[in-house]
Amino acid sequence: MKRFLILAISGFLGSSSVLAQKMSVMSYNIHIGQNSANHDQLMEIARYIKNSKVDIIGLQEVDSVCNRSGKVDQMKFLAEQTGMYYAYARHFEFDGGSYGLGVLSRYPLMNIKDLRISLSSTGKPETRSFLTVDFIKGRTKFTFATVHMDYRDSRSRQVQSEEIVKIFSERKNPIILTGDFNAKPGTKELETLESIFTDVTQLSGPTYPAIKPKNKIDFIMVKKGLIAMIKKQDTGDVVYSDHLPVLAVFKVIKSYRN
Repeated sequence: MKRFLILAISGFLGSSSVLAQKMSVMSYNIHIGQNSANHDQLMEIARYIKNSKVDIIGLQEVDSVCNRSGKVDQMKFLAEQTGMYYAYARHFEFDGGSYGLGVLSRYPLMNIKDLRISLSSTGKPETRSFLTVDFIKGRTKFTFATVHMDYRDSRSRQVQSEEIVKIFSERKNPIILTGDFNAKPGTKELETLESIFTDVTQLSGPTYPAIKPKNKIDFIMVKKGLIAMIKKQDTGDVVYSDHLPVLAVFKVIKSYRN
């Protein structure tokens, strides 16, 4: 299920000197640590993440001390098992705990924020988490975000996409966006995101369902104008969740004007 692409981008930096920073990223909807048969796979997910050796991961469908998943603080557990730093933001309280998004990182996390985005498909005003963090690798400061967009309605996803673009459109530092977008390539909501982001997983395979996957709805994107090279795209062939993980390795340009 591996896909590879070498993509060089040149000519847009003028007289800048360039420092290219290699980055490996994963996005994984972990389905509260359960596979499609609702059997616990949290330890297997932790081992897979650890063995992947990626720099940073966006996680969706994460439980925090919910009864249904054994009262486990799943982000704390994954961080302990992988030796990574973590952040968590809840969508809402649920079943004795909460349900939300997570980030695992090999680098210390800063400026952890839960920027709420609109959910308009329920008939009443609601929001869901949009988790953003900053981290430094080498001499470059990155912003990393993860999102789980509305599964019910494309109009709601379109509003969410517009809000994400508004949040990030004026920022100049490298931005990585990950998540379960619940939308297929070519849809209006993805085209809105691609007005400022480049999909670095465009050649990876479908991600849902995990068994006999048919739909590509999980993505990794990077702010436009910052990619020097996409080195690898890979849909992980593991069935520890009802989604497959998606991975990308790429180089991000940090430029300094002369």
